[in-house]
Amino acid sequence: MEIKEFIRAGEAEGWLRATDNVNMIRISGQNQDQRVFEVRIDKLHYNVQNGRIATFVSRYQMEHGALPADIDELDSLIERMIEDDNPKRLKTTKLDIKVKGQQEVAIILSNGIVIDGNRRFTCLRMLSREEATPRFLRCYIFPDSYDEKAIKGLELEIQLGRDEKVDYDPISRLVDINTWVNGGKMSAEEYGAHANISKSDMKKFLRQIDVLNDFLEFINAPGAYHIAQDLKLQGIIESLAPRLQKCKSEDDRQDMESVIFSNVLMGNAGDRVRAIRDMCDYIDASQKGDGEYIDEQMEIVEQVLEKLEDMPTDTAVSTEFIRDHIANDEDLKNEQKASNEKARTKAGNSKIKNGQVRSVQDSLSSLEGVDVALLSKLSAEQLDDMSEGLQRVLELAAHLKVQVENIQKDA
Repeated sequence: MEIKEFIRAGEAEGWLRATDNVNMIRISGQNQDQRVFEVRIDKLHYNVQNGRIATFVSRYQMEHGALPADIDELDSLIERMIEDDNPKRLKTTKLDIKVKGQQEVAIILSNGIVIDGNRRFTCLRMLSREEATPRFLRCYIFPDSYDEKAIKGLELEIQLGRDEKVDYDPISRLVDINTWVNGGKMSAEEYGAHANISKSDMKKFLRQIDVLNDFLEFINAPGAYHIAQDLKLQGIIESLAPRLQKCKSEDDRQDMESVIFSNVLMGNAGDRVRAIRDMCDYIDASQKGDGEYIDEQMEIVEQVLEKLEDMPTDTAVSTEFIRDHIANDEDLKNEQKASNEKARTKAGNSKIKNGQVRSVQDSLSSLEGVDVALLSKLSAEQLDDMSEGLQRVLELAAHLKVQVENIQKDA
């Protein structure tokens, strides 16, 4: 429906009214004057393709199949999703609207789809039911002639393209980029331009998406992005993605992912960012060294995968299944933990050993830093102190050299 017809019909039927407020907003890189309207909420509907609810939609589809075809039933479902996302925040927003009225203007299309303002729309729906009085959403109206790609671009500009806007949940953002960029609906450059994401950050997000999808493949739950959100994997993904780039082969990459993923599933990630960094170091050292740590960990990986395969065929992998049937195996968890502790001790010993070599190199660097041209400017007392120090250095160096040579002979 064209905007003029939408407004005319709404005013005639009493579910839309124009206000005296005209605000300037920036859309597609241009400032535009937009009149504020008030539209009765029973004439409005949620935008299913909104990236903020992507993980909730994935959970529903995994557990129940396709979304409801009935628009009212679909609206009720999405309302529950938004409420479940952050009940405390929604309650605060609802109370604020009830006391002060809706302060921030939403955006809708002329077919009644809410493009920006899902939380405000949800609060007004709730208040309407509680008060048994129809509420109106204060909004700008844009044409529904936009195609799917243009609508998405508008949503991104509104929700992500401005510094003052609250960003997406991290996993939801990755899911949205995966859907639109990897799904071929929009180029990385187009998405980045709409969402104010730099090229370097877009590359970083795309690498993180690869890790996210690899994790879901590992647990036999491709597309179940809500599990990643439940497990709060964002920090792990951010830490792991750049380390995987340094792997010399695809086999090395798969080993690193498998070890990290199994530790996450078993609950042995501890202080997650630090733990992932340390485990990547252990894996790297093992790949370059005796391979002991990787061998130990891969045996545990096989057992974790067997647990995943033992799941009933009519049951989908879920956060609850991971918690109750994988992470609760204390024997396997302790075996994995012991392997990590042994690797940590070995890494610590290696660090101490490397420190011995570094001490000699640091001493040499300090001596090389002495400026001979300044020696003539030293006092007699300073020269005596330096002479005594150099004599001690020579004695220590000679002693250490003998010790090193003796060890080399015995080796």
